[in-house]
Amino acid sequence: MAKTQFNVEQFKTEAKKPLFAVAGATELAVELARGYATEAQKATQERFTEVQTRVSDVQARVAKVELEPKTLQVQARTRVEELKSEAKDAQARFEARVAELQKDAKEFPARFEALLNDALEELNATYADLAVRGEKFVAAIRKDGVKAVTAVKPAKKAAKKAPATKTAAKKAPAKKATAKKAAKKATPKAS
Repeated sequence: MAKTQFNVEQFKTEAKKPLFAVAGATELAVELARGYATEAQKATQERFTEVQTRVSDVQARVAKVELEPKTLQVQARTRVEELKSEAKDAQARFEARVAELQKDAKEFPARFEALLNDALEELNATYADLAVRGEKFVAAIRKDGVKAVTAVKPAKKAAKKAPATKTAAKKAPAKKATAKKAAKKATPKAS
């Protein structure tokens, strides 16, 4: 039976790694805790200043309040008139918003159809691309066997396409025709 030889220095180095990892994690935790404590202290100070400002504002408003009935009656009438005009403005804004929503509701089916058509076109193009890619891969497997599988490279992130802006009147093309067009447009990539 053969004896296994241990390199003591390598064993010591490997044994220390978990300890160093724990020490690093502890240092990171302390750093984060200090940061949170500093942020909490700043937020508390800001909140305290804000409360003091509010208290002084309320005190100033209370000092301005007049307790004479005639003055209060005039202020009440003025406020009622302001509220009436604000209510009329709010009603006008509400009616305008309702009209806008009705217009949007009428346009929705056309926009939905356009979006659906775009999605179907993209789906068909993607399906055709995948079919071409799969066909190439199967051919490579038939040709090279396992080597073709190991030669597959990791995927690169593709740039996102900007959403197409098309008119709502456009009708959806036939699925087969779109798939054929996409298959013709797809160019084979060399592996």
